[in-house]
Amino acid sequence: MKFLRVAACALIFAPFSFAVNKDLLALQRELDARLDTMQQNQQQLSSKLDVLTGMLNTIAGETQHTADQVAGMQDALRTTVANSLGPVNNLGTKVESTSEDVRSLRDALADLGARLERIDAKVTDLKNQMQIMQSPPPAPGAQGTTGPPGGAMSSTTVPVQGGAAAPSGPPAGVSAAQLFTDARRDQQTGNTPLAMQEYQQYLTYFPNTEYAASAQFYLGEIAYNQSDFRGAIQSFDAVLERYPQNPRTRDAAYMKGVALAKNGQRTQAVQELRALIQKYPGSEQARKAQVALADRSLFPSAATARRRQE
Repeated sequence: MKFLRVAACALIFAPFSFAVNKDLLALQRELDARLDTMQQNQQQLSSKLDVLTGMLNTIAGETQHTADQVAGMQDALRTTVANSLGPVNNLGTKVESTSEDVRSLRDALADLGARLERIDAKVTDLKNQMQIMQSPPPAPGAQGTTGPPGGAMSSTTVPVQGGAAAPSGPPAGVSAAQLFTDARRDQQTGNTPLAMQEYQQYLTYFPNTEYAASAQFYLGEIAYNQSDFRGAIQSFDAVLERYPQNPRTRDAAYMKGVALAKNGQRTQAVQELRALIQKYPGSEQARKAQVALADRSLFPSAATARRRQE
């Protein structure tokens, strides 16, 4: 009886058991298929990861190579720049050394000029002494001489035709070097009356020395600074006439032009300055003359005409 019940239950549940097994089999096959797909995907992903890793390794290698090349180029550039700056640094040192040499040369030239001035003055003194020795002054009371009352004659005069006295040499103890030096010192310290007297004495006793033109020029400079423009023009003109080849000639031409303008003789001033520019083009005095011609304080009418043209 109990067997029949079991058998009946088995018969009743048999279709359900078969259906469950069938579903389980289908589910198992689906799981297996999905596992296969996952394995394939994993294999593909691993392959792609391998490819990507290889690419990354290649990029890293190329980056390192590029970095090495950049470092090498930087080193080469530093070396090139250092090699290029080396001569420049040496050039700076050479320029400084050359500047020192130029300053030393300038000082040496100044010292040489002073020595030449002293030598020139000494030569002039020697010539004057030789002239006095060769032509001694006549005895007091000699016929045809003139002098102070009592028949005495100064050591600085000699008889000339017509009875006029002319200077024959400087007084005893007066030298060209000392006289010129004293005149320059007195001018620079503001004692212009004494400086003018000493310059005039220098021109009287030493008119043919190298610094005679400078003495004449400084007389004009003193007159110019005292606003005696007419006297300044005369002194600068004397430099141009008596010492045309002296280095002071250009300065005298420029100062004469400016003095003419200051004295109201602007037409003559323009002519003088333009002649200077034409005769000594490119010189410092020519440049100063061009500046003076454009100075409104010297040539106001020219400045007005220039504004009208503009």
